[in-house]
Amino acid sequence: MTQFGPQLDPQMTAFVAQSMSHYPADAVDADIDQQRRWYRAMYVNLAAPRPPNILIKDSVVQGSDGYEIPVRHYQPNHQSKHFSTHGQINSNVQVVYFHGGGFVVGNLDSHDDVCAELADFCGFNLVSVDYRLAPEHQYPCDINDCLAVVDELLNQGKDIILVGDSAGGTLAACVANARSSYSGTQLLGQVLIYPALAHERSTRSMDEHAHAPLLTKADMAYYHGIRVGGDAKHRSTLTPAQDPLYCPMQAQSFDCLPPSYLFPAQIDPLHDDCERYEQALQGAGVKVQNNANIGIGLVHGHLRARHTSDKAAANFKAVCTAVKDLGQ
Repeated sequence: MTQFGPQLDPQMTAFVAQSMSHYPADAVDADIDQQRRWYRAMYVNLAAPRPPNILIKDSVVQGSDGYEIPVRHYQPNHQSKHFSTHGQINSNVQVVYFHGGGFVVGNLDSHDDVCAELADFCGFNLVSVDYRLAPEHQYPCDINDCLAVVDELLNQGKDIILVGDSAGGTLAACVANARSSYSGTQLLGQVLIYPALAHERSTRSMDEHAHAPLLTKADMAYYHGIRVGGDAKHRSTLTPAQDPLYCPMQAQSFDCLPPSYLFPAQIDPLHDDCERYEQALQGAGVKVQNNANIGIGLVHGHLRARHTSDKAAANFKAVCTAVKDLGQ
């Protein structure tokens, strides 16, 4: 971590240290159960209280294979200070949130406070998706679960905004690929927070930030491998080729994608994925905004630092504003 000292301000340095005190840098070398225990200790320690007057309800959505997908609904109080003076809230808008965690860790609880604050700020109903995780469940179980939840909402006539962080950003963008025919009607847009979009090992940021705090190049090789039933060494033989449900940048066309907001972190091997995705969408004439400027000095996972880091707080506010703008 010391090599990033000059790039991290004291607040972000403290966040990294606090995170790594619960989730060590070599966590992916441990067994899955241990990884999940460490991850839980981290998110419990860093969690913020939910905003008041958010109604919470857990339910399930039936997947096409019969699996019952746990989801959590957040219904905000429409008197929130963030939006009570800005006109009527579109009650038909539904934010769908896909959590991060490398397709291996994370659940409804791990991002509960983030989802509650996002719903509170924007005034839109939000549903968080507890998609199945590797290695117990291999791709395409994860994306199939996400699509099942989105399809249920589409069938209800909801206007949808896709939001995801890290692996959840990958899934959100893959859902957008799969349901791009709804762009301009029910699919209002996507907001992707430090997502994995290109699955490349040779980008500038992948090499420059190969040993970044909280996410490394080796970690990404591990996560990609375990998602498809392999490991870092054998991932290339198992990776689905040209499958837009596996990797967003494998889409044959980007023409019909919805308006997109990208939020990369500077000190992150995935930083350049947003740049590549931005270029692809711009080339297709899709409205896209890459907010790399407000990610300067931030690391992967900085959503959890939004109450302790001024830079992370500004980034989270921009995320919330992007979601709100898409729904208006």
